[in-house]
Order: sequence, then C-alpha cells, then structure tokens
Amino acid sequence: MNHFIQSLKLLLLVNLCTAVLTTPLYAAPTMWQITDKDSTVTLYPTVHLLPEDMQWQTAALNSVINNAQEVWFEVLPDELDQQHMSGLLARHGYQAELLSDSLDSALLQKLSAYLAQNNVSLTQVHTMQPWLLALTIMNIELQRNGWSAENGVEAVLRPMTAHKTVKGLETASFQITLFSTMSNAQQAMFLESTLDDTEDGAALLTTIAEAWSKGDLSQLDSLLIQETKTLYPQIYDLIFTQRNKKWVAIIEQELAKSGTDFFAVGAGHLVGSDSVVKMLKDKGYKVTALD
Repeated sequence: MNHFIQSLKLLLLVNLCTAVLTTPLYAAPTMWQITDKDSTVTLYPTVHLLPEDMQWQTAALNSVINNAQEVWFEVLPDELDQQHMSGLLARHGYQAELLSDSLDSALLQKLSAYLAQNNVSLTQVHTMQPWLLALTIMNIELQRNGWSAENGVEAVLRPMTAHKTVKGLETASFQITLFSTMSNAQQAMFLESTLDDTEDGAALLTTIAEAWSKGDLSQLDSLLIQETKTLYPQIYDLIFTQRNKKWVAIIEQELAKSGTDFFAVGAGHLVGSDSVVKMLKDKGYKVTALD
C-alpha cells in the first residue's frame, strides 16, 4: 500500500481525511508544551475520525483546554459548514475534460466496475477531478463501515472550546487547493490507490490511529512521513515543511505575547525532522512532551 497516498488522505484536508480504530481503546496521545515567562503554547495531535467508544479525553487535556485563552485549529470551524465546503468543492473539484478522456483505459475500467457495484453511473461523476472522486469513494466506504466524523478529535473539541477565542491556521480554500493543484498523474495515482484500497485500506489507517493513541512517535514518523519525504520530496515540502514553517511563525507570534494558546493540528505535522516540534526546538525553544 502506498504510504504517500495514505498520508495525503490523512493530512491534506482535515475534515475529509480519516483514521480509524476497530476496537474500543483508551487513548492518551502525546501533547507538547512550550512556555516562557508570560505565555504557554500546547500542541495537540489530532485524528479526524475515531470510533464512538474510544476514550481519549484525558484529565490533562481537559485541564489544558480549560486554561487556554485562544484555541487554534487548522481551519476555523465556521469555514467547515456544508454550504461553504460545497461551494468550494464546486469551484475547485470539477473540470471541463471528462474522466473518460483523461484516465487511462485500465483505471477507467477499474473505476467503472466500482461505480457499477455501487449503482452509480460514470456519467454522474464524469466531470469530477480525480482527487475529488477519490475522496467521494473514501466517504462511501467510510459510511458503509459506519464511521462518522462526529467522533473525530476536532468535532469533539469544537463545542468544548466554543466559549474561547478560536482561530484558524489556514483556510478551507487553501487546503482544497492542495488537492486541486496536484498534477494529473498524481491525481490519477490517488484515485487508483483509493480504488485498490476499498477492501483493505482500513488496515494501515488503523495502525496509524493506534500509534497516535499510544503516543508512538517513532511509528507515526515512519507511517506518515518517511516514505513521502524520500519518494516525493517536492510534495512533501509543500504539504509538510512549508506549512509547518508558517505555523511555527504563528506560534512564535503567540509566544511573543502573553497568555495561553492551544493548537490542535494533524498528527503528521508534529512528528519527524521537519515537524513543528523539531522546528521550534531548532529555534531554541524548550518543547516538553507531556505524559
């Protein structure tokens, strides 16, 4: 299974990407904290879909949130309402060229077979860009298996932080363009991998979520980062390094002020040699992992 594709699925669009667990589990993901004389920043790694019976809201997490004056998500919750997202997808997710003209015959045959199994005709999706169709197929499979975004970390945290000052590191539009600006070959690879993974794709996602739940940073680095960095350095730089640099600059601005901030971002941005955590350490900040 291509870890690069799975990394895209998990990390590019926080509300369309997924990780799941198949058994009840108590989770205690690693948090990181940076403090100076008058400010505190806490970094919390998120997973965007989780099973209903997974317990991950620890007393330590609740305490950090209660003490936070500002809460940062990758995207402001208000931007993620269905009407706004539908408009963005309508603008960025469709093309004039038909899929029957843009996909090679083998992939087109594989796609047609999947659609037929789900009572969908090719003409119903023929103007979708391949990346959007891949995400649509992912959602079909998630719903088939009873997975819901309502149990994801961000969805649970949002009402807990409603009385706080809530900010976004990026816009939903920016995150969607990370997909829509992929090359035709990359989009086709994304779609084909998604089709290939419809039966057993949950296995890797389960492994990732379990590593997250145990705070296994080495395994998260291996699963989410290393293959992407080695095989696709330009995409890795766009998805991880450049975005992490921008987020570090925002965190530094907050540390220069007084107060307490809580940042909830995808787990892949907090592990590895180009992570937010590593960049802050390289700048001389003391970043402490909280048990």
